Amino acid sequence: MSTVSIIKQNLLHEPLSSDALRLAHGIYNTYIEQDEESPMEIKITNFYKLLHLDPCEKSINKIQELLEELNEPLAVRNFEFRGEKTQLKFVQFCTYKITKESIIIEISPEYLHVQREYMLDSFLI
Repeated sequence: MSTVSIIKQNLLHEPLSSDALRLAHGIYNTYIEQDEESPMEIKITNFYKLLHLDPCEKSINKIQELLEELNEPLAVRNFEFRGEKTQLKFVQFCTYKITKESIIIEISPEYLHVQREYMLDSFLI
């Protein structure tokens, strides 16, 4: 049986904006509060409050831009997850769907694993 040592990596090529960080923390804290249930349905009004936005179409677009910023793929070398090893793996923060009243978000289990085990520049945990 071979043991793989995990080498911490700088995975963020550019730092996240302060609004994207605030959004990531809000989503992650909701995930923790709901006993790590994913997917989560979060009311859009909660995003408005978190990001200090007015309720309008422009604000929905801003939220979507921030979610896309969070979803910039991270390239992880020598990735191991659930017994599978990959030389190079690209992972994203979440999948999401914006509805009229809420946003349904599912945080990637691979991303959470990368945050805990691989990132030198971890921002969630």
